[in-house]
Amino acid sequence: MYSFVEVVGRKFLEITQYIGSLSLLSLNAIKKIFKKEKRKTHILKYIDEIGVNSFPLIGILSLFTGMVMVMESANTLKKFGVQYYSAGLVSISMIREIGPVLVALIVAGRVGASITAEIGTMKITEQIDALEVLAVDPVSYLVTPRLIAGIIGIPALFFLSNLLAIVGGFIIGVFLVGISSGMYLYQTFRFISIRDLIVGIIKIVVFSIIVICVSCHQGFQTKGGAEGVGKSTTISVVVSFFLVIFANLILTAIFYFLK
Repeated sequence: MYSFVEVVGRKFLEITQYIGSLSLLSLNAIKKIFKKEKRKTHILKYIDEIGVNSFPLIGILSLFTGMVMVMESANTLKKFGVQYYSAGLVSISMIREIGPVLVALIVAGRVGASITAEIGTMKITEQIDALEVLAVDPVSYLVTPRLIAGIIGIPALFFLSNLLAIVGGFIIGVFLVGISSGMYLYQTFRFISIRDLIVGIIKIVVFSIIVICVSCHQGFQTKGGAEGVGKSTTISVVVSFFLVIFANLILTAIFYFLK
């Protein structure tokens, strides 16, 4: 019994310490966004890595997601003679729920792992120590530019993801289900409100901060050589997935009760 309590207590302290260090890094990086020194060249480079290079994968998956949603929903709604409502289902679901989560998880798996591996390698090879010796703040140099790029690039991917999901749904809805193109487009935008867009934007910005900060933080925590880089990369993706889903639950609950 004593050993069990000891293990639980140790794990609780480790989780608390991890959350604390992650929160401090995130707040420090966010605070440095508003300073004059922005390192614009680095920001543009990271926008290309996070946004432009991730677009083909996210675009294809979003297109397929829209197709699948229309096929599944239209099959059920057809029983009631309202299969054209599947268009609105795709647009609302992508903007409020599926879109932000889908984009965040893909970026966490593709870009987050890369960020962790890059910073983790710098940590092991003592390049971060060298930055500190040269009086360069590692957070300002490594984290903040990526955070700015993520806040710009990931929401842009979110909007493109929604558009391609609608296109995918349109292809299936019009050419397979038999909904007229005019009716499909009308139902697609009929139920979208400014509130829905605001909810989606807030979610994707929060998810962007989570993914970038977790990835960078795990990179700074790397130790133990090449094996340590692999472990940090895995932990980074797992923690990002968990926090994105958990944050989505919290934000959905908040917006649900603030109707």
